[in-house]
Amino acid sequence: MHHRTTSHATVAGVLDLAAGFLALTGGSMLGLLGLLGSGILAAVPDELPAVIRLVPVAFFGPLAILALLAAVVCFVGGAAALRRSSRGWALAGAVAALVAFAPLGIAALVFTILAEGEFGGAEARGAPPDTPSA
Repeated sequence: MHHRTTSHATVAGVLDLAAGFLALTGGSMLGLLGLLGSGILAAVPDELPAVIRLVPVAFFGPLAILALLAAVVCFVGGAAALRRSSRGWALAGAVAALVAFAPLGIAALVFTILAEGEFGGAEARGAPPDTPSA
């Protein structure tokens, strides 16, 4: 089986990596914002209840974790798209890019779908297919 190669998978991979970088930057900033906010509230005199000091971490912490997880999936999916090794990871990276930064994610998803025939296993890379054992 012959697989056609276009630049669609390459563009999808680059878009995934760009969205991953943005998610990594945004997640880091959200985490830093939560920690700084809690630190500032901790420096306020004892007029505030102790639980109020945790509000910034409780709010920004989960958002930071979500953004950092999206960044990891974007990086793995982008690498898979560039190598054309796994359509599943490439699609996961495009969906994570959609979560990280919607304009890049929409474009990554479209290019990943357009590159459907470019992904494959051993046969697509030119290796002989496995023969079933009797």
